[in-house]
Amino acid sequence: MLPTRVLRAARTGFGLSRGHLRLLSTRFGKVCLAHRDARTGRLTQMRLVQEQPDSAARLASEMAWLQHLAHGHHLPVPVPQPWHDGTMLSPTLRDVQGAPWRAVACSWVAGRHIGRGLTQAHLRRAGALLARLHRANVDAPAAIAVERPTWWIPRLFALATALRDVVEDRGPLPPSVSPALASALRGATAALQVQHAALPDTSAHAGLIHTDAHWQNMRWTPQRPGLVDFEDVATGRFMLDIACFIDRVQDRRDGARLLDAMLAGYDAVTPLPAGHRHDLQVMRAFRRLDYAGWVLSWPRPDLYPWGPSFLAAAPAAMQRLLDG
Repeated sequence: MLPTRVLRAARTGFGLSRGHLRLLSTRFGKVCLAHRDARTGRLTQMRLVQEQPDSAARLASEMAWLQHLAHGHHLPVPVPQPWHDGTMLSPTLRDVQGAPWRAVACSWVAGRHIGRGLTQAHLRRAGALLARLHRANVDAPAAIAVERPTWWIPRLFALATALRDVVEDRGPLPPSVSPALASALRGATAALQVQHAALPDTSAHAGLIHTDAHWQNMRWTPQRPGLVDFEDVATGRFMLDIACFIDRVQDRRDGARLLDAMLAGYDAVTPLPAGHRHDLQVMRAFRRLDYAGWVLSWPRPDLYPWGPSFLAAAPAAMQRLLDG
């Protein structure tokens, strides 16, 4: 059910007209909508978030990062729209039951996402965009990183508790996880942790990252690609953003050439860090673990048809990446 009182207050506070509203998603305690101005056709995305103890800090730091990327580095990302008092975050807004919400609004990033038609030229441009995103850490306001979590196994386990319980052998196994699969997940996760601990940890390797830079969050126009959905921005390894995107094409016949193109596009903007190939393999393994946690969070393992087979194959796939 939409919090209509909150929506009306947010629309007024951000100075939006009564134009057309389209619901984009209602998940994880938030409501995302697209607003189209009836007169100009201008699109704005609004997000309404049920208020939690850290909501204001998380939203404020996300908006600060987007402002830095858009205005400090001229990247094609959502640009925060101000509340009527000039701040980038609404005050607490209450629905008819009195529950508290917060709201943010951002400009719409033009373009479309491309799945099957991704080419080497697309990958070079995507690599260059991610390199510019990572390079923006050089002069980022320090307060942003303080408010963002570190995207690694402790944070994953805090969110994906079913995965945590399997890997840490807590309680009974979920019906979708056999003892053999649980053992394989524990072994692959232990190997992942060992290899991660050995990676170099410098400003050339890690900083603020998108964390979910997959193909559906890239927007393509003839001029340049843009990137959306910065809600989960965190500190982490730069190669994780490459891993998120390359997963879409890794199994294609020309997958190796596409990866080379993406890395070449990145390197043309900023030098790839030492040991980036191994770093990338470790991050691709982490991405598989992340997806396994997502599958285990579903109300049933076959919510999407690919879920059971992905979960069963995840430990071996992680090990192949770590061995590669």
